[in-house]
Amino acid sequence: MDEKRREYFKNYVDQRKRISISLCSSDYQKVEYLAEKMQMKPTSFVGHLVQQKLGKNPVLAPEIHKELREITYLIRNISSNVNQIAHRSNTLKVMVDENALLMELKRLEDVIKGYVAQKADS
Repeated sequence: MDEKRREYFKNYVDQRKRISISLCSSDYQKVEYLAEKMQMKPTSFVGHLVQQKLGKNPVLAPEIHKELREITYLIRNISSNVNQIAHRSNTLKVMVDENALLMELKRLEDVIKGYVAQKADS
C-alpha cells in the first residue's frame, strides 16, 4: 500500500504544478465577488478562468448552463420531428424538403454556439 501511495504522489507531482499569485485587496474582492456569483470558491474560479483562456472550457453561470441544456434538448426534439416528417413523406411518396429544415436547425445551432462563445469571452 505504501508503494502504491508513493507512486501516486510521484505521478501527481509530475503531472500537477502549483502557481501562487498575490492580489491587491480590491482585486481579490472582485475575484471573491465573481466566484460567489458563479457559486464557486475563489481558487476554483481563478483556475476556471485560466482554463477558459487556455481554450479548455468556458466559464458560464450555472443558469446559462441549465438554459443551454434545455435549448439543446429542444433542438434535438425538433430534429427528431424533422426526421419523422422526412420518413412520413418518403412513405407517402410526397416530397418534403427536409434539407431546408435541417439547414435551418444547423443555423440555429450556430447562433447558439456564437452566443455561448460571446458569453464566455465577456
